[in-house]
Amino acid sequence: MSPLKYILAIVFAAIYVCFGYFLERENFLHLGLLFGISFGLYFFFIATTSDKRETDILLWISMIFRIIFIVAIPCLSDDYFRFIWDGKLFVNGFNPYLFIPSEIINTDVSKTAGLTQELYEGLNSPNYYTVYPPINQLLFSIGGFFSKFGMLAGIIAIRVPILIAEFFLIKYIRRLLEDLHLPHYHVLWYALNPLVIVELSGNLHFEGMMMLCLVVGIYWLRHNKWGGAAFWWAMAISIKLIPILFLPVLVKRLGVVKSVWFYIITSLALAFTFLPFLDQKLIEHIFSSVDLYFRTFEFNASIYYVIRWLGFKSVGYNIIQQVGPILSFVTFVLVMGVYFYKNKSWEDVFKKMLFAYTIYLLLATTVHPWYVINIVVLSVFVRNYRYALLWSALVILSYSTYMEESYQENMFLITVEYICVLGWLGLELFRKQKVLN
Repeated sequence: MSPLKYILAIVFAAIYVCFGYFLERENFLHLGLLFGISFGLYFFFIATTSDKRETDILLWISMIFRIIFIVAIPCLSDDYFRFIWDGKLFVNGFNPYLFIPSEIINTDVSKTAGLTQELYEGLNSPNYYTVYPPINQLLFSIGGFFSKFGMLAGIIAIRVPILIAEFFLIKYIRRLLEDLHLPHYHVLWYALNPLVIVELSGNLHFEGMMMLCLVVGIYWLRHNKWGGAAFWWAMAISIKLIPILFLPVLVKRLGVVKSVWFYIITSLALAFTFLPFLDQKLIEHIFSSVDLYFRTFEFNASIYYVIRWLGFKSVGYNIIQQVGPILSFVTFVLVMGVYFYKNKSWEDVFKKMLFAYTIYLLLATTVHPWYVINIVVLSVFVRNYRYALLWSALVILSYSTYMEESYQENMFLITVEYICVLGWLGLELFRKQKVLN
């Protein structure tokens, strides 16, 4: 690797030090500057690297970037308060799915579990049941246990499994790229991506861990180990529910009989992860929180915001209660339509998953920046579609919301984000269609 690239890698590392230890979420100018420089470096590295040895060096450097955050307090997300809250409940013998924080903060439950007022005040959804699946809860319990030594100890305890998952995800992306006869350096699109590094290693989100299970599952499917692959798919769902969206894509690849068995094994493995939390109210509470999510939360949406604006014009109030479930149904129909196309190769499978999840995001009422990480992973395995990389750079515009205490979204910046992403996607679709013709 050239001396220039080593120097730029040091600059890259310095930026992550700023992200981890000096950034305040309210300072959008500072945040935008750091992301702007880091994405400039990112696009330089992925555009100028194709040598295998150089790629290997950059992969190790990307892990160093992640380790920089090891003792940092997440600054762009406060979800970790809920992680520690749920973890403390579980390690002290309470089922986190059964309690709403606001209902137990002044009770014996909170005293026994060591749930402090300071921890409660950090929660962003104190009036809702937890929505995080079982594998997440087990990881939270590690953080909950170590948090007795301080909040930072709990954060580090959660961060370490995320870092380990990142190492193995990069390894399996590389392995699957070789399997699919795709360029090995595509792995850098994920490994060096600033959004990925900041949101996962820095802000403690679990998309990388979920995608590790999914990528391993697909790798096993390619080697006809579909029983084991079903187990990994279940683990992915037990980290984030999103992989349920991808299950229908396997029907054309495995055939009906194998797919049925795949679904059965996946369901049984998933049910097994729920055993430590089994209760007659478990499903009711999870679905009540999911329903509230689709009917209540709004952030960085695209098509939904257009519909909401039309609703205000026509009826004079926010129609999310009615539109949220309808958009979910429309998403299901469109995604099923995507899955009906032929599977000529495993790349086609990834392409279907990429477009299915893109549809999901475009019709969602809430699109947090870390949601885009999933399409960054999927795009690595698909030729000719790079809009996910652009989106990963532009989605940080949504953080302008936190400049003001009122958390008012900047609709101009969100419009810029989606016009650029949809414009680039349209260009890539048009170019692909022109090639086919």
